[in-house]
Amino acid sequence: MSEKKPVITVDLGGTNLRIALVENNKVINRVMHPTPRGAEAIVGLIAKQALELAENEVAGIAIAAPGTASPQMDRLSKAPNLPELNDYPMAAEITKQTKFPCIVENDANVYAMGEVFYGAARGLHTVVVYTLGTGVGGGIVLNGKLWRGVNGAAAELGHVSINEIGHLCSCGARGCLETFASATAMARLAKKYGSNITTAREAYEQANAGDKPAQQAFVRSGSALGIAIAAILNTLNPQAVVIGGGGSSAYSLLEPEIEKQLKVRAFPAALENFKLLKCTLGNDAALLGGAALIYETLETQAKAALK
Repeated sequence: MSEKKPVITVDLGGTNLRIALVENNKVINRVMHPTPRGAEAIVGLIAKQALELAENEVAGIAIAAPGTASPQMDRLSKAPNLPELNDYPMAAEITKQTKFPCIVENDANVYAMGEVFYGAARGLHTVVVYTLGTGVGGGIVLNGKLWRGVNGAAAELGHVSINEIGHLCSCGARGCLETFASATAMARLAKKYGSNITTAREAYEQANAGDKPAQQAFVRSGSALGIAIAAILNTLNPQAVVIGGGGSSAYSLLEPEIEKQLKVRAFPAALENFKLLKCTLGNDAALLGGAALIYETLETQAKAALK
């Protein structure tokens, strides 16, 4: 296989902006800045840092951002955390300033690509990744390709309904998985059950120290995750599910409850050779996933050009 060119990858958040040079499956160099306000300022900073990090020609620039990416992967069609980027032609503007091809994708999708191609699920081709953070996101890789859906809105895994009359979710529906399994939900449940905590990290520490209300919260979170994952197994029959994001630090507390639900809810055939995995890349998942996404996109474009 010919050697691949390096890639500039961007993890764009509402608070911070991380930009890295990825080569040979490794982050070679990186910088981080507070995310500026305004679309032009964001694009300008990305372009400037990309040119400084790119020692030579790069294969392209991949931007992982919160929100729904357009089907063309050239902009965010919906960006609730960065409204100035709604329908702003990010990719075209960055290409104009750097001369490098650029794509834009949902951050959870890019995170999933990182864990599948370089992390916990490396070597597998059909994997579902859950990201547990302030909310619950995810990504689906089918036969080695990111599954985006018809309009780029696939894998909103946090908004699968667990309880139709449950807690109100940020999306406006009730009882979504996010209201049970996000870090925010873990803290809320621990307080509801009587634990004297304010954050998910405190709930995790208290649970490990033997605090029964905190332990009960993780039982409920893990159970909800297990119900959702069983539905995924019965629908997609993946080789593995990866639990990622900041909430994955509580994997040891969540995993037993997930397994309990899988045993009673997933079809036996779907459980054959199935693996439940914890993420391994941490904050680098989106940076490395951006490289995988660029290579996949270039390969798809090359095949299309030959037809």
